[in-house]
Amino acid sequence: GGGCKDAGSEDYENLPTSASLSTHMTAGAMAGILEHSVMYPVDSVKTRMQSLNPDPKAQYTSVYGALKKIIRTEGFWRPLRGLNVMMLGAGPAHALYFACYENMKRTLNAVFHHQGNSHLANGIL
Repeated sequence: GGGCKDAGSEDYENLPTSASLSTHMTAGAMAGILEHSVMYPVDSVKTRMQSLNPDPKAQYTSVYGALKKIIRTEGFWRPLRGLNVMMLGAGPAHALYFACYENMKRTLNAVFHHQGNSHLANGIL
């Protein structure tokens, strides 16, 4: 199957236009939780590397090297410490964000382009 796309077909990245608010909120919550969960260990290491008063024994030269050293000296779970709290906040925050975004996108598309996606509406958001 080639990559040809019909003029009226939905983009694979978008939910159908008939998707409900709860569907957008669920998709947003899941995307936010997954994204933050995957990046959390990297963010933990980055925060430690940028710290004004790092541990004197910390001689980090790269994110990977720092992650390896933290796991070796402080345990496997150390870079994940606090992940549960972050997930608790990321779900509702991203659900609300996606709900507002989709609602504004639908409103602006109606104002600027009466059908389909408007590049102007997408640029404003």
